[in-house]
Amino acid sequence: LKSAVAMAIGMLKKLLVAAFAVGCAAATASTASHGVALLRTAPSAGIKHQYSALELRGGGAVLENPAPAVVQSLEATEVLHCDNLLGEAPMWHAQEEALYWLDINGEKLWRFHPASGEQKMWALPEKAGSFAFAEEEGSDFLMGFASGLSWWDRESGAVSRICEYEPGMDTRPNDGKCDRQGNFLIGSYNNKHRVDEKNIAGLWRLNTDLSLQEVLDYRFRCSNTIAFSKDGSQVYFCDTPTREIFRFDYSPTGMLSGKTSFYKMEDKDEGGPDGATVDSQGGLWEAQAGNWRVVRHRASDGVIDYEVKLPFNNPTSVAVGGDTLYITTARHRLSDEQRVEQPGAGQLWAVKLPEGIQGVEEPKFKGCKA
Repeated sequence: LKSAVAMAIGMLKKLLVAAFAVGCAAATASTASHGVALLRTAPSAGIKHQYSALELRGGGAVLENPAPAVVQSLEATEVLHCDNLLGEAPMWHAQEEALYWLDINGEKLWRFHPASGEQKMWALPEKAGSFAFAEEEGSDFLMGFASGLSWWDRESGAVSRICEYEPGMDTRPNDGKCDRQGNFLIGSYNNKHRVDEKNIAGLWRLNTDLSLQEVLDYRFRCSNTIAFSKDGSQVYFCDTPTREIFRFDYSPTGMLSGKTSFYKMEDKDEGGPDGATVDSQGGLWEAQAGNWRVVRHRASDGVIDYEVKLPFNNPTSVAVGGDTLYITTARHRLSDEQRVEQPGAGQLWAVKLPEGIQGVEEPKFKGCKA
């Protein structure tokens, strides 16, 4: 009897070992077939990146098995009736305690001072996709004009060209932010991407010495969701038609690397990721254009933990000033009937953030005029 029991236990052990080996082989084959490396997060070690040149151009690495979160709802209120066609690129000016943003299609720059309610608008000489505050006294703004990157003085209207932008291409500057060192990271927009679906747009960095450097080793259709982590070591980016946000390791002098899939919209969702910003907790706030909402993602795993449902379909971007989240919106693609149904589209909205969540001051561009 003892001999029979021992023999049975031995056979069981062999079966378990064989099953384990088969499982490992299947997992390895699955990883290879999908061309991605799984990331495992250790509380003390952080995220370990595993990728190859092929994976960098493909899907990149992916965060593994994020823990679910209880999504908390926040309420937005219209704070300024401005009737923007395509409100975009909001930036909080910490010293002025005021919000600046663009109406891209309206070719205007707006300013709103919440404490006083004061508002002001400047006409631009041409369409601009994004901008940055200039650190150099008297330079005012760095503008991503359609004709090229330029200095622009809001009082005199004077324009001083820095460089052309993708000459010969049917593109224009789109989303852009300064890194923590004061360089300007800016992505492009294929003007015909809804028709030709061509990946011809690039991601560029205007360095403080005013040289322009391409920093991503593939092209895309529509840049968005550019936002830097609090310490500046990582940057978020999305080609909106793909509906997937990636996080990269960031160097202020080199190429983007360590491409990691941070968040992908679900099939049931409409639209795609648009403008974004990072808060004091490291959370990524993202406007989901066409999907009637703004959300916040946990920095650790991309899971949504806050949601702002909106009475219009096209929030475009976000910025945090103090303890308030500001939301720009668009109405340029709405029919007359839809504009009546969505009167909040094209206006400026705001959300009071939960206690403990504040904004992170956006750096100014540190380049100097020649």
